[in-house]
Amino acid sequence: MRVVLVIAGIDPSGGAGLIADVATIAARGHHPAALPTALTVQDSARCHAAQPLDATWLERSLAVLLADVQPAAIKIGMVGSAEIAQAIVRALDGVTAPIVFDPVLRASVGVSLLEGDAQRALAALVARATLVTPNRHELAALGGVTVTDRASQQRAAEALLARGARAVLAKGGHLEGAEVSDVLVQRGADARWLASPRVEGETPHGTGCALATEIACALAEGHELVDAVAIGRARFMERIARAVQVGGGRPFLGPAIRPSASSLSSGNKY
Repeated sequence: MRVVLVIAGIDPSGGAGLIADVATIAARGHHPAALPTALTVQDSARCHAAQPLDATWLERSLAVLLADVQPAAIKIGMVGSAEIAQAIVRALDGVTAPIVFDPVLRASVGVSLLEGDAQRALAALVARATLVTPNRHELAALGGVTVTDRASQQRAAEALLARGARAVLAKGGHLEGAEVSDVLVQRGADARWLASPRVEGETPHGTGCALATEIACALAEGHELVDAVAIGRARFMERIARAVQVGGGRPFLGPAIRPSASSLSSGNKY
């Protein structure tokens, strides 16, 4: 049984964060281990407030867990504060499992989810991760480059490499166009673009969380990073097409299911 560890905030609606990540990991046939970083006041429409948990307590809990359980992959989402980010980095010292970090800075609709300066707070965690998966706004905050088109999207990702990241999947969902284009940049390798037709309708809740977790699951299955990104992204796009209405706000992603061979091979090659 492969263990996938998720470290993230709790969205009580279950549309994003720790609860949604655990559901995704379990649906992929892996065992989810989970540690919360923050509590939120949240529904399907918006995040109203957030409260980071105690960093010392989280570091102790993570160290005890990792002394007993060896995860095949780790996904990190909302950390909430610089103290928690630093605690996570310390607790992960010596861990060899691949780490996917979705640098959640602000709810898509609602409040800030990180206390303090993003670049300074998350620098060590960005450098520690195997892959960082920022959206347009997170790229600007972490890399210092405003994203307005594909060219600036790639520049922003490369700027984040220059600040210490090992690999960056710069997401293009916030840019306009009939296609959603993401770019994967790695040290010592050419940039790789992935494009998929944009699914019509309102963007579902929890997309960033789900994509990073899908990639972490693919890494846990033993895939190399480039393939894991392609597989995780294909699984994620299939779930967007099956979005469901749960509350009165934005729809949630469709539940994770084991993908068919055709869903992995149609339109998701680099």
